[in-house]
Order: sequence, then structure tokens, then C-alpha cells
Amino acid sequence: MKRMGQWVPKGLAGLLALAAGVVQAGTPGGGIVGYAPGSVAVPTLSEWTLIGLGLLLMVVAYRVLRTRANGRLLANLLVVGGAAVVGVGGHSLVGSAKAIAFTEVEMTSASGGAVDVPYVNQTIEVLNSTPVAQTITSVAAVGGATENDPGVTPRCTVGLQVPASSVCYVRFGLFVEVE
Repeated sequence: MKRMGQWVPKGLAGLLALAAGVVQAGTPGGGIVGYAPGSVAVPTLSEWTLIGLGLLLMVVAYRVLRTRANGRLLANLLVVGGAAVVGVGGHSLVGSAKAIAFTEVEMTSASGGAVDVPYVNQTIEVLNSTPVAQTITSVAAVGGATENDPGVTPRCTVGLQVPASSVCYVRFGLFVEVE
């Protein structure tokens, strides 16, 4: 009887620990990624202006090289090399490949909002499916989870601009202690 009295408190403590583990396992983990529309205007030149500047630079380089001694051969090589670059420049030499399939969540509201990421311990692809660029405004873990490095770039961080039809990556981890 005395032995049984010693086991009752230990047994109750074990049951409570087991119940706490079940409650912890039942807590939804993951996080929330907030976003809002926003873009920064970057001054650029049009493609025709860049082509014109490139041609002007070629003409100036050709004229300078022709006036130097032994510059005629180099000038002709410059023209032939420029023509080769223009011919090859229109083709993609390196394509993109995605070797890992990620679970995907989407930014769907063009006016901003939040994306619920209910997944833990895996890298999640956050897709901007709106027609405008979105800025990440917050990345918050919920339910006892923590934000971890996804191991892929670009990482969803506050201030990141995600253009339309582009992605960023986030990872939330949830660790349950076993005693």
C-alpha cells in the first residue's frame, strides 16, 4: 500500500506532462506574413536609348582605334565582336531550374493583407499573384513557432519588394520538448 502511495503522485505528474504535450502538439504553429502594395520608382533608360548609347560608344571606339598605329586590326575585331554579341545577346544562355518543389501560399489582395502560413519545419514559397509589386511589412511566428532561415533566396524579410508573379521564401519551426 505504501508503494502505491508513492506512485500516485508520479503517475499524476506523468499524465499531466502527457496532457501538456498533447496540448502543445495541438497548438497550430506557423506564422503570418504581412504585405502591402508599394514600389519605389527607379529611373531607367528605355531599351532604345541603351541601344543608341551602345552604338554611339562603338562609333567613338572605332574612330579612336583607327587613328592609332596597329589600331585598324583591333577596330575591325571590335566591329566583328560587337556584331557577334548582338547576335548572341538575344538568346538565353542560362535557363532557370527549380530542383526543389516548395509548398506555396499566395498574396492575393492587390491592396495588401496577410498570408497565413500554417506549415512548420518546411520552406514555404510566398507567391505574389497580384498584378502589382508588394512590400513585406511583417513576418511573425505564431503558436510557439520561431522564424528560421529558409536556406533559399530571396528570404521574406520586412521591407523586401516582391514584384508581380515573383516569390520569396519563409520557414517557421516548431520544436516540442520531450522529457
